[in-house]
Amino acid sequence: MNKVPVVVVGAGPVGMMTALELAHHGVACLLAEQNSGPAVHPKMEFTNPRTMEHHARLGTADDIRRAGVPAEYPFDVLWSTGLDGEQLAVWEQPSVEQKWKQIREDGDGGQPSQPYQRISQADLEPVLLEHCRRHPLIDVRLRWRFESLEQQGDRVTTTFHDLATDSPRAVRSEYLAACDGAGSQIRRAVGIPLSDGGIADGEGGGVRELPEAFSVTFRSSDTKSLFRHGYFWHYFTNRYVLISLDEAGTWAFHSLRQEDFSTPPADPAAWIRAQLNVDVDIDEVRVTSRWTPRYLIADRYRAGRVLLAGDAAHQMFPSGSHGMNTGAGDAVDLGWKLAAVVNGYGGPHLLDSYEAERRPVGLRNMAMSRQHLDVHFQFMRIGREGGTAREQGRFLSAQPGENTYEGIYLDYRYAGSPIVCPDGAPEPPSDLLRYVPSTWPGSRPPSLILENGDQLFDLFGREFTLLDMVGDGRAGPLLAAAAERGLPVRHIVVEEVRVRELWDCDLALVRPDQHIAWRGDCSPADPFEVVDRVRGAASDNTLSTARS
Repeated sequence: MNKVPVVVVGAGPVGMMTALELAHHGVACLLAEQNSGPAVHPKMEFTNPRTMEHHARLGTADDIRRAGVPAEYPFDVLWSTGLDGEQLAVWEQPSVEQKWKQIREDGDGGQPSQPYQRISQADLEPVLLEHCRRHPLIDVRLRWRFESLEQQGDRVTTTFHDLATDSPRAVRSEYLAACDGAGSQIRRAVGIPLSDGGIADGEGGGVRELPEAFSVTFRSSDTKSLFRHGYFWHYFTNRYVLISLDEAGTWAFHSLRQEDFSTPPADPAAWIRAQLNVDVDIDEVRVTSRWTPRYLIADRYRAGRVLLAGDAAHQMFPSGSHGMNTGAGDAVDLGWKLAAVVNGYGGPHLLDSYEAERRPVGLRNMAMSRQHLDVHFQFMRIGREGGTAREQGRFLSAQPGENTYEGIYLDYRYAGSPIVCPDGAPEPPSDLLRYVPSTWPGSRPPSLILENGDQLFDLFGREFTLLDMVGDGRAGPLLAAAAERGLPVRHIVVEEVRVRELWDCDLALVRPDQHIAWRGDCSPADPFEVVDRVRGAASDNTLSTARS
């Protein structure tokens, strides 16, 4: 029987990021996937700036950008009555190249350290899989189908069916990370139910009334027909969505009509032309798929030593590209915490904080996705009620682009987390569209380019980092307490006025996931209390909230 600290089931983007996060902290895992290789369906095609910040930490960002859409292409979204009709509105969004320029030139801390990236899941997965295969701590097993699990005391025994050899395989581990998608067999095996999370009914009706969708990925060089209303990344109508996937002739078509797709179109290319009512030259149909959008979230993210992440934990309509990106945040949070426990410095309550931190983010992003979807429903309603194209265009032009919500992407805060040290300061205001720089405990702090050209985030350690903005020795007691408790901390001194002004403290303890665990202007009254709290070893959740 194989033995390994962690088993990760599901080698999609979330499972592979979980494996890479574990390996980043020196923890071995077995990564099992029932399929023979990466996905062929593009699925997601936008990696948001927060997820790219994590890929930069893990050393995968550069390869992802090389495999994705080149940096000069913008993210423009066109709305129309159809390719056979008229253009209604344009949502403009800067290219990666333009975003890098903003990051270099804006010194107010309001920018991410990494821009977003256009890349489809079909192009992303091979990059991540290659990184997983190259890493000595990740044992990749393709064509291993999950069969069952048994939790016994301090271990989990997971049984797989090896499809290549038609034989059973048993693996014993300390923990099991379930990244096996929306239909998660592991979630079912541990008896965790799903609910709609209280997401309110919107413009289009109840969350269970979303129609089945049918998608086709195809190849075409007929940009004259497809770009007849101008260049686009996304092209929205009240009947269908077109997406330019790679700027190299690969496209996705999604039908939004209320149709029965139990029998797929016999000739998908002809069917697309009929939907478009335009004679587009289609060179090749790559893949078709039926899918049913849902808004669902697991009632719990943990059952003993089994923890859920990604679509196994939450599902949402792809508007705003929140699904995979929410899962990436799960992977990072779960990965560093599992590693801390396996490596011995994580306390008995650390894993309890995973659900406490990530489930509220899942609910928040589901609600945001629903808000984006309601824009589409309202657009359709205006047309149904006899509104003119001009009225539809005016409504759409007043809406922000779905993928411009940097406050949602960057500014989720782990308020009330049992491993964050509050300091009594009120929560600062937030803005859905822009990141509000803050070191309020639980938040992502401001990223900056320093005077020597370094990215501040690039200086952070793999584990905890104590950012010292005075360098006068007052960090000593906290560093000593961390050393005594075995909490790995990198101490860095950055004495730049701009950093001190934006971070609004003299000392800040930053977690492995780049969130603020504690801040103060001097060493805390009880450094051991802070160290135990942030590593999940505090005897209770009480902590002095007075700022040091």
